[in-house]
Amino acid sequence: MLRIHPVPSRLRFLLALVLHGLALAAVFHSGAPFWLKSGLTPFVCGGLWLEGRIFLGRRQVVALQASARSVKLKIDGEAVETGPPRVRHCSEWLIIVEFPLHGAESGCRGFPLVLFPDSLPTDELRRFRRWIYFNSEE
Repeated sequence: MLRIHPVPSRLRFLLALVLHGLALAAVFHSGAPFWLKSGLTPFVCGGLWLEGRIFLGRRQVVALQASARSVKLKIDGEAVETGPPRVRHCSEWLIIVEFPLHGAESGCRGFPLVLFPDSLPTDELRRFRRWIYFNSEE
C-alpha cells in the first residue's frame, strides 16, 4: 500500500512567475496597439492568479492512498475513489498522471496530478514512480 501526501511545488510557482513575467514584458514591449496590449494583460494576470491558487493549496491532491488496482484521492477535503492513472509523462524531474474520475460531482473525466521534484520527499517520489511503472494504464 502506497501513501503519499504531495505539497504545492515552489519550483512550479517560481517557473510560473518567471514565465508570466516574460509574457507581460513581451506584451508591453511589442509593437502591438494599446487596445491589444490592454486586452492580453488580463489573460496573463489571470493565469498567474490561477497558479497562485494552486500554490496556496486550492484544488490539489492532499493525500493519495494506492493499492494494486484501487486509488483513493483526497481532493480539497473530498475523498474520491478512482482507478489506475494514465501516465502522461514520468521522468526524474516531472511526473504527470491523470486519474479517471466517475460521477457528476467531479465535473470532469480525469484529474491531472503534476509532481515536481519538490512536491514529495525523494524516497516517496521514487516509490510513487515505481508504483506508476507497475500499476498504470498505458
